[in-house]
Amino acid sequence: MAVMLDDKYIQDRHTMHRWLRSQAPICEAVLPDGRRVWLISRYADAFEALRSSPTEPAPGDVDAVLAGLDGDFDLLRDFAQPIVGDNVVAHLLVNAVVDLLRHPDQVGVNVAELSRHDGPYGMALRTATDTITLAGIDIEAGETVAVLIGSANRDPIMFDRPDELDFGRNTTGHLTLGDHEDLVDEAITKLRQRFPALALSGEPTRLDDVVVNGYAKAPVTAMPTL
Repeated sequence: MAVMLDDKYIQDRHTMHRWLRSQAPICEAVLPDGRRVWLISRYADAFEALRSSPTEPAPGDVDAVLAGLDGDFDLLRDFAQPIVGDNVVAHLLVNAVVDLLRHPDQVGVNVAELSRHDGPYGMALRTATDTITLAGIDIEAGETVAVLIGSANRDPIMFDRPDELDFGRNTTGHLTLGDHEDLVDEAITKLRQRFPALALSGEPTRLDDVVVNGYAKAPVTAMPTL
């Protein structure tokens, strides 16, 4: 998301990325108020500039998608831009590349399976809007629950051999939701074309985070094609 915007509209890319990477759960008020307001306002200003551009949006681009949304655009924009647009895609892409490099036997790209096997979020906090009973446990309206996305995606009741990466499996029921699969698929395709000899040059280091599932570092070697 930042890459799509910052060339023309965002001047604080490095500061923004550093804060997003270190404090990803911005929606849960982890950042101090001042930083959170600054971060969201930067994305909001960039999107307003993009939406106000006199150029006609191409079908499927950010502006075209936002123009077709109903409801509280400001709320959606302020929440979704920094989290979904930047962190989700960024971590999913890196996780997917590491998975592919570790499993050369898997042919092609299956982003749904890559999302299930090693998605960008391990946990998400949600607030119940109604009182419900789930698996014999009463959850009152207004209570906050932790949805363990990573665990659910490897539930052996749902998926056979859940810890294995298998591009041939039926991924129906995985919880890594979003409309970013085409974006990640395209990014991996371009990466393979540009760096066909891409390989891990060391052991990737995981983030120390219970919410974000990703890597702090993933060293690779690459020789680009001319």
